[in-house]
Amino acid sequence: MPHSSRNKRPTHQKRQQVTDNDGWTHVTNSSNARRVFRSTAHVKKQDGAQQTDHNAQESEPTLGPAEAPARLTLAELESQYRAHREQWITSVTWKALKADLNTYILGTRVVPQGNEGFDQLDPESPGLAVENIVCIGLGSPSGFLRGGWVDRRSVSMYQLAALECLKNQLSGSGSLSVYAQDPVFNKLDRDLLESLGMTIVEHPAAFGLITRNTLLFCPGAERQHLDLVLPSNPQCLFGGPLENTESDIIQSFVGRVGSRSLVPFEVNEHAFWKTRLYYRREDEDPSS
Repeated sequence: MPHSSRNKRPTHQKRQQVTDNDGWTHVTNSSNARRVFRSTAHVKKQDGAQQTDHNAQESEPTLGPAEAPARLTLAELESQYRAHREQWITSVTWKALKADLNTYILGTRVVPQGNEGFDQLDPESPGLAVENIVCIGLGSPSGFLRGGWVDRRSVSMYQLAALECLKNQLSGSGSLSVYAQDPVFNKLDRDLLESLGMTIVEHPAAFGLITRNTLLFCPGAERQHLDLVLPSNPQCLFGGPLENTESDIIQSFVGRVGSRSLVPFEVNEHAFWKTRLYYRREDEDPSS
């Protein structure tokens, strides 16, 4: 009896949600994801300082550094970043955000330098004092997971451009420390961020750097992460939206701050989907 031959259907790896060491969830079908036993960090306040509680432990998949294309060089990555930055800095989204920074955070401290330049600050004028910026969960501007079907490199590039512009606008002619934490950073990512004057820190060091004078940069942050960092009551937060969540911690923060929604970024709306700038109101109780 003749036998017909059929091509076997390709076997697809099961897609899985993977949570990295900072609590960020990624979707992948990659063999690069590995299951390890690790502690889940819980940040708590004690004697005015943040401490990390590692008592709770759970087993879940984690992610290591993202894998960049084999032939990608730092020079090529920097060129890609400059192209993304140019699109961001000439967008109506940045122009509107810059105006909101001047109005709601810097107040009368700014000496305008034009639409595309970064303004100078008048140290004798009032305004919210931002002493550092802490960035959590930026993602990898250069890499992706082997076999992964979600490519966030462009999103990370635009968010990095926004982070750099926030740094430049808030520091004026001075300097402002920026700390970035994400376990998916690879060497190219680290070199790129360091070339922009940013400092890479390892998990969970960034949590301990958040104070009342911090701008917390965390677009797309998940509830479990926000519950850890918002008790520090940062001066400003770039991310969200935080409204209408079931977290008492998040809603308490929202009740103490004002906010402005970003103008949609038409080049890539997903990069800043429903993102808002949250800032401390002048009438907030300093002891809260």
